[in-house]
Amino acid sequence: MNTLRRHFKTILKIFAGLLFTFAIFVYFYVFYGLPDVRDIESGFALPSTRIYDRNGILLYEILPPEQGRNRVVPLEAIPQPCINAVVATEDANYWSHLGVDPVGIVRAAWINIRGGQLIAGGSTITQQTARILLLDFDERANRSIRRKLREMVLAIQLQNQSSKDHVLSLYLNQVYFGNLAYGIEAAAQTYFHKDATQLSTAECALLAGLIQNPVYHDPLSNLDNAQARQAVVLNLMVARGITSINRGRVETSEKATIF
Repeated sequence: MNTLRRHFKTILKIFAGLLFTFAIFVYFYVFYGLPDVRDIESGFALPSTRIYDRNGILLYEILPPEQGRNRVVPLEAIPQPCINAVVATEDANYWSHLGVDPVGIVRAAWINIRGGQLIAGGSTITQQTARILLLDFDERANRSIRRKLREMVLAIQLQNQSSKDHVLSLYLNQVYFGNLAYGIEAAAQTYFHKDATQLSTAECALLAGLIQNPVYHDPLSNLDNAQARQAVVLNLMVARGITSINRGRVETSEKATIF
């Protein structure tokens, strides 16, 4: 009996040691050096400087060094179709998850397993916001498990401290749409020469489609790819039940005009 007790205590000590070692590993692998979500504003793209004449006509736009166009607009000023298009395309469960979407993670893992490589990331809008505004450039570019885990921790912290509307506003005003356009307002001006408040449903769908790959879907250099992606976004909006617009009618009568 005494021998069994000694063996049991030895096993417990080994298990406790392994658990402690694992906890130390997780701390340094995931949590060590993690940015503070309260400093999220430090990652904002700087607003570009605009010079107007006396009649309010834009004469020059001076872009911040190493950044692009950016002008923040409140969430309530962004057309609902733009919000619907981005949510349908980037994070269909955005309004219900707590920053990380387990269903999206499983779906992405299955896609990656089938493809034999890292194809889908499964990142929620909250995770993308945390990545864009809290992680430095080198870590953002590193498609590793460590970065994904750190991104998930930050997303949960961010969602715990902010409302859904606030996180979505941060995302829509800071995400990159290509051609030096950061945020929905800069994108509207760059691709359609209008304010974001004036965007049509089809134009919102085209912009939402750029987020995944702004270079490949760039309407200024590859209109066919941009319009194909636009159709995908419109179909997702209908399939996921966040718009009542008939997909065929939108594709024909509300197709975006590219400038």
